[in-house]
Amino acid sequence: MRKNLKPFALLLALLMSVSMLCGGAYADGQFAPGTTIRMWTFLDPYGGTSGREVALKQMMDSFEAEYGVKVIVEPQTWSTMTAKFFTAAASGDAPDVQWINVDDMGTAIKLGVLEPFENLFMKDWTEEQLADAASPFFEFGVTDGLHYQMGFSRNFIGIMYRSDLLEEAGYSVPFENWEQFREAAKALTVENDPLTGTSRYGFGTGFTIDSSDPQIICNMLLDEYGNMFNDDGTANWANPVGVRGATMLRDMMKVDGSISEANLNHTVDDVYKDFAAGKYAMINGASVRMEKARSECVFDPDTIRLMPFPSDTNTYSPTVLTGWSVGVWSGSQNKEAAGKFVEWMFKPENDVLWVQLGGQAPMMNSTPSLLADVLADPSNAYILDTVTCITEAGWAQPTEYSVSGWRGDFNQAMSRPGSRIERGRIQLQQQKRQITAPSPASSRESNEPVTPAY
Repeated sequence: MRKNLKPFALLLALLMSVSMLCGGAYADGQFAPGTTIRMWTFLDPYGGTSGREVALKQMMDSFEAEYGVKVIVEPQTWSTMTAKFFTAAASGDAPDVQWINVDDMGTAIKLGVLEPFENLFMKDWTEEQLADAASPFFEFGVTDGLHYQMGFSRNFIGIMYRSDLLEEAGYSVPFENWEQFREAAKALTVENDPLTGTSRYGFGTGFTIDSSDPQIICNMLLDEYGNMFNDDGTANWANPVGVRGATMLRDMMKVDGSISEANLNHTVDDVYKDFAAGKYAMINGASVRMEKARSECVFDPDTIRLMPFPSDTNTYSPTVLTGWSVGVWSGSQNKEAAGKFVEWMFKPENDVLWVQLGGQAPMMNSTPSLLADVLADPSNAYILDTVTCITEAGWAQPTEYSVSGWRGDFNQAMSRPGSRIERGRIQLQQQKRQITAPSPASSRESNEPVTPAY
């Protein structure tokens, strides 16, 4: 007697549908044919030629070859990408994988737009894997024991400098204190640089509100207080240390002449461009910019190095860790595939790509040993500089309250007419701005806006 197979076929179809809704994962760890995930990042892996973009494209291709899952990148403007993600998450059209500015991580966690990795790939991680990832970046944003992000583009703002000029002037690294830093900046300022034939300033930093890198006053505040914010999340900037830092910057410009007055109108990009052109001996510089600076400079690229800012009481002053984290949207229909790609980005072979091609700091603790010969090359000393800076002088921002936009507020306070640079005082502007993009209804009980506490 012939059996009726229709009920079995219906059951099989139902199981396949459930599998696809849960991220397209089969029981054997493979994904449904045709599974595609979207990712937002400021990098363009299709037409971009920077080291980071080339490395990312190779990761995407190898992931597709391994799992049959295609990763589609939709490049975004970095300055608006995170806010756009919050809006897209509220409307149900966010990408599966999202790059988030670390300044906005506290807001992202509060909005509930990120899926804990413990619900995805990290539930299967061994103690060895967790130890390999352990770092200030890895622990950043951990809430109730859950990890919501992996720091992919790790950035450190320190002193980007030319080692040849410091050596010629008789200075060793690191500086002993802030006074020696100021002294060196003055000594390295010359009217006629032998290489460029133009003026060279000892230190460069952008003061406009378009500058994404905060002023070195932040380092002084962290060195003295261990935090830039009060317990309730309000900014702790208008204090004697803030005044001292602003006074030092004013005097370096007005008295020493080691900072160009043109910096008052310079963006951070202007400063990097002029540094590569030989117009500065030192700048307030980011580690992620070193690879580009090396490719564009008119002098020996191997002389470009990075060090933390000095301290009057310790070896270094802490620096706010910055950069970009990668997370999985909590509303994604492809969470398993998206999580697997995030995990793929941090595999040893891909971390090696990120260092070798992208010129970035390694993300896993075991990677330097895999690149021992490469890192021993003097031309790659800047990579080890970044590792040292992050591990020895990095300060993770708080995520228990929202501090989104604090850099803009800080730089705005520094760049206003009659600013603290002119008067040697810094004053906090208490602004009652709100993030109006609500979270998906599934992750919050209501759609009330989140008010930054800074």
